[in-house]
Parts: sequence; C-alpha cells; structure tokens
Amino acid sequence: MENLEKMITVRIMQEDVESIFSLMKTERDPVFAMEIIPYYALFIQSCQEYMGEIFIEGTSADKVKDIRNFIKVYGESFGKSKKRIELVDIEQDEQYRAQLRFDFMKSWNIHLNLGTYWTEDYHVVGNTQMLADFLGIDDIFNPKTGKLQFELGRQMGSFVASIKDGFSQVIDPPEVKRLHTGVSIDYFYDLNTNKNDELFVDNSSQVLNLFFLDLVCNMNFVKHILRPLFDDSNMWVFRVEYIVTYYTYRAIQRLKNYCDNNIDLCIDLGGFAEMLSSAKNLFQSKFRNCMMHYGIENQGVISIENVEKPFYGIVETCYNGVDYYSFLGTLRRLSDEMIDLLEKRFNIEKITLQRL
Repeated sequence: MENLEKMITVRIMQEDVESIFSLMKTERDPVFAMEIIPYYALFIQSCQEYMGEIFIEGTSADKVKDIRNFIKVYGESFGKSKKRIELVDIEQDEQYRAQLRFDFMKSWNIHLNLGTYWTEDYHVVGNTQMLADFLGIDDIFNPKTGKLQFELGRQMGSFVASIKDGFSQVIDPPEVKRLHTGVSIDYFYDLNTNKNDELFVDNSSQVLNLFFLDLVCNMNFVKHILRPLFDDSNMWVFRVEYIVTYYTYRAIQRLKNYCDNNIDLCIDLGGFAEMLSSAKNLFQSKFRNCMMHYGIENQGVISIENVEKPFYGIVETCYNGVDYYSFLGTLRRLSDEMIDLLEKRFNIEKITLQRL
C-alpha cells in the first residue's frame, strides 16, 4: 500500500508541475505574473520538503519559503494580522510620500499609496501593498529590487523546468486541459489609505478595510483569473482553490474570535458567522494536510476501491463517499458566498476604473 501511495504522490507532483509549466509558457501579463507567485512557491517548497533537500539557492531559498507561508499568514491571530497590515501600510506610505519632488509637499497628503487591480466587470484581484508584502519588497523604488526579483523568478522557473524534465523521463506526462491562454488584467484604481475613500463602505477602521481587501483579492484572483484558464478536472487548481478558501475561512474565524474578546473593534459579522458555521465540515485536518503538502504515505487518504476516481479517490475516502465534482461544487458555493460577503464591504459601484 505504501508503494502505491508513494507512486500517487509522485503522480500528483507531476500533474502539478505540468499545470504550472503550462502557465509559465503562455502567461505574460505582469500583474498575473506577480499574483501567481505564492502558488508556484507552494509547489516548490512542498517539493523540497518532501524530497528533504533545498534546491533553491542563496537568499531566494528563504524568499520561497516566506512567500509560501504568506498563503496562510492571515490564518494566524487577527492581532498579528492587524500589526502586519499596519506596518506594510506605513512603509508603503512613507515610500510613496518620499517620491514627492518638494519636501514642503510631503505634509499635504496628496500622494497615492495603494494601487488595486481589477477585472473589466469590477472584481478586485490584487493590490500593491499585498504584493510588496508577500514578495518581501522593502523598497519598491530601490533599483536593486528588480534584480532580486528577477533572480527569484529565474530560480523558480529553473526548478519547475527541472522537475518537469525529470518526471517526464520516467513517467509519461499527463495532458493539461487549458480552456484559455493569454490572461490580461487591464484595470486599476489608486487611492490614499490616509483618507476616507469612497471605495470603502466603512472608513472607521483602515486596517480592517485593508484586511478585507487582501482576502477578497486572493479569492477573486483564483475565481476570476486562475480558474477560467483550466477545466474543472485540474487537480492543481482544485488544491489552490481549496487552500485559499480555507485560509480565508480561517482569517474570518480569527477576526470573529478577536471581536468576541476585544472591545477596540466592534463590527457586524452576522453573515460571516453563518458562513463559518456551515463551512466547518469542509476543512477536516487529514484532507487539508494532503492538499497543502506532498507525501500522502500512511495518511489514510488512499483506498483501493477509490483510487481510479478523480484525484485518486482522496475526496471519497475522506468524506464518506462524496465524489470529487460534488465536493468541488460545494467548495465553490462556499467560495462564492465568501466573495459576496467580502465585496459588500466595498462601494464598488462608486469608483471609476482606469485602464493600465
């Protein structure tokens, strides 16, 4: 049984690397290229942990690990998330303020310190503060920043190509079914977080607005940008979607806990509370661990009678016979509910987007 489980682990890794490689070949949009990096980092770091060896060299090794960990950063206590968001906002504000030509203008608060990226139909899919945070960019205006990010991208691309070639020499690569190529993120909206902006329904808590913004950006990127590129049978996208949905669920859960135990933040979480209650059964730890990490050996997620089913029957084994596509539908309904609740925190209809 262990040999079968090990073979399935290798096959899942191969399926993932083929999907990632197909994106690296076809997608050239610069915003997409930045937004997708955490999910490339998740693959690379998980491979390295399973193999017990670090292949990424120099400072890029720590960056890959940190970027992977960003996926789950808001799943920690809301107090930690709050401090992190505040620090990033302060740093970005200082960097943009410093770009004003004359010193006497720096107190005018006329600069813009947050850029947001949108689809044509007004779904926010990314923002500059979150990008700077997970990419570990200390100063976006430092000329050396581009070289460091280029080196990171080079090593990540080399790792993916090497793993792909290594697997294909011994196992026939699976077919990657792409529905679309050449994604383009074309719209933006810039603002100053020091001011009350019409984008936000409630300007009483700047950090909470940025917290909700980061969450909905992650969810919308997966739903509106990544997911349409592949068909529903793609296991890598399924795993990314599950992980992002789980850590959004976890972040909101942590926010509720904070509100229940602190008086400095009082907000209505009525809709979220109902969602948290209904979503709990989707995120059992045994299944979640095999979605986040490679190495399903001895984890009790493979059964012989299910192994020929989609995703090797792991869904059926973990969820009492529920089939993959039914589970995927339930997950996406939860994801849609989360996105709807998050987007209600924004006055999307009041802003005017500009083209990049």
